[in-house]
Amino acid sequence: MSASTPGGDAEKISKPVPVPDESSREFFEGARQGRLMIQRCLACKNYRFLARARCDVCRSPEFAWEAASGKASIVSYVTMHQRYHAGFFDELPYPLAVVELEEGPRLVTSLVGVEEVTLKAGMPMKVVFREVDEGVFLPKFTPA
Repeated sequence: MSASTPGGDAEKISKPVPVPDESSREFFEGARQGRLMIQRCLACKNYRFLARARCDVCRSPEFAWEAASGKASIVSYVTMHQRYHAGFFDELPYPLAVVELEEGPRLVTSLVGVEEVTLKAGMPMKVVFREVDEGVFLPKFTPA
């Protein structure tokens, strides 16, 4: 399905693709290698996602990147029917969720492999990686 541009010309609209920066480079490199990377505070050992300069708990600027287990559970989910971005029109409807990683942080993610599954809060999930552009991989979650 092609999306129409405001001028009426039909052309395929691309999905937005994240561009790694200094604070997210480790995350995207890990995803490319099939690892879900999150930050961990070296002072209090708290895990955090999204990457940031200071710990939310103790405010320490010291951290390390660690590979998460990839295990998670659904906190909340929704099936998107609204056409918010033309790059996703072909996928409507599609599921999105907030998942809580085994390590604690929560993230908003796409779900895959759930067409025949009844979703529910608390449902165990596991990370999978999908290439969304040449060399750019994103974590998505599927039932465990």
